Amino acid sequence: MRTTLDLDDDLVAALLDRNPGSSKKEAVEEAIRAYLATDALDRLRALAGSFPIDDVSRELRRLDRRT
Repeated sequence: MRTTLDLDDDLVAALLDRNPGSSKKEAVEEAIRAYLATDALDRLRALAGSFPIDDVSRELRRLDRRT
């Protein structure tokens, strides 16, 4: 996808400093990937404890030993 962005010069410079050898495009894409990964984890953590999950592992092990 081709997109035109007006980004802060200092922000882009800091991003490129943390990604030596990367082009601006590669650095921005990696930053977006990192953001999405972190956001996904944060969303999963927010779900923790929001609904009950029964631990049926003991029963499953017991049934597995019978077969």
